[in-house]
Amino acid sequence: MIRFAKRSDRAQLLHLVRQYYKLDSIAFDARIIRRALTRLLNDHELGRAWVIDVGNVLVGYVVLTYNYDLEFGGIEGIVTELFVAARYRSRGLGAQLIDEVRRFCLREGISTVELQVSRDNRRARTFYRRLGFKAADRIVMILKIS
Repeated sequence: MIRFAKRSDRAQLLHLVRQYYKLDSIAFDARIIRRALTRLLNDHELGRAWVIDVGNVLVGYVVLTYNYDLEFGGIEGIVTELFVAARYRSRGLGAQLIDEVRRFCLREGISTVELQVSRDNRRARTFYRRLGFKAADRIVMILKIS
């Protein structure tokens, strides 16, 4: 069952985030991620998270945050994370998570959703293209402030 993530999901969500970061070679600092996840779960002005709950065990999640961009008419959604545990993949659950995000954005008047995917992750790029995402002719640039 796909549902909004709750505060009580935090521990299981952290476990899934750790798995995702390991898979995608992203540094995982439990203290930083726990604080950011807690803030997201408590403040829906930042965005929303959904989980896949199978018998009270979380097996996947997606995080949608918000950005304000004139080009897209105001608020755009950004899928910052999408992960399904290995043994639950290839069952359409990732597509269902994106469908849930799409329906939410439609209800909220959000007309654009963007995401980032690693250049070398062909499987993910193929998955997102099948769902209607198109590659933008732009590159991501990051400035670390801390």
